[in-house]
Amino acid sequence: MEKIVFYGAGVNGKNNYLFLKTQGLSKIVNAFCDKNADEIQKVDEIEVISFEDAQKMNLPFVITVDEKTNGYKEIIEILEKSDVVYYANLREYAIKRLNYDQVKWNREYCAYTHISNMDDYFDDAESKEKLNIFWAEDSLFFNMFQKLNLEKVVELACGRGRHVPQYISKAKEIVLVDILDKNIEFVRRRFSDCENIHFYKNNGYNFEELPDSSYTAIFSYDAVVHFEMWDIYNYLQDMYRILVPGGMALIHHSNDSSDYRNSFQKCTNPGGRSFMDKKIFAYLAYRCGFEIVEQHVIDWSAPEMDCVSLIRKA
Repeated sequence: MEKIVFYGAGVNGKNNYLFLKTQGLSKIVNAFCDKNADEIQKVDEIEVISFEDAQKMNLPFVITVDEKTNGYKEIIEILEKSDVVYYANLREYAIKRLNYDQVKWNREYCAYTHISNMDDYFDDAESKEKLNIFWAEDSLFFNMFQKLNLEKVVELACGRGRHVPQYISKAKEIVLVDILDKNIEFVRRRFSDCENIHFYKNNGYNFEELPDSSYTAIFSYDAVVHFEMWDIYNYLQDMYRILVPGGMALIHHSNDSSDYRNSFQKCTNPGGRSFMDKKIFAYLAYRCGFEIVEQHVIDWSAPEMDCVSLIRKA
């Protein structure tokens, strides 16, 4: 397998390397190069060297510095002047050289990031201030949630279960779904005394282990905003399959269609929002058989960046 040099041994470089480890691909990284090589020296036993020494290896470079920084622009200039083979980021390399499917790459990278960097996020998300965004009586989320039949409810991308205490007393049966083993293990411990809660680690794009026409409601908050369009479409198809007739899904999703290249890893918006908007979501849901009950565009990390859609199985 081809060897590469990571240009950048900071936080982004380390995260890119650790992500490759989850994919069984870390051995392709022959070295890191960084202007602070003398201070850093090693990343997980991989040597950090100067750019001049890295050039002598005659290997392709993959830039692992945040693309929004001045440092990234400086690295591009250095590589262009040196006439070496390079890739603008790890995603580009994986797609062009490792034949990764773009949707699969973005899904797995998003999942990895939520393993490695989310402890502080989840702690903050459980604060009263953050929960009130969803559950205060004057909240749009809360008022739309009130329209769901909670007899048998599925929560998609449940994280560490911060929403469950807000609705558990009203639900007869709950299925908590997440792509991450870490999150499923956490909620299994957290709600171990709750006989009406079930746990399901899924594949990130459908509910293949859940039975047809069995659930009265599905909802997801602050997660689908990062999902790829094709994964959203696959989920919508399976939501239709597992809902009872008349069952509804309440989905918080991106409302940013400003750049078709946007994904969680590479986007031009401040919130890691995927390419999606109110009309595209309605189109996909309709094509899967849903009726569009209501949609509301909301401000989040930027004005009108998100949308909350309530859809019904016809």
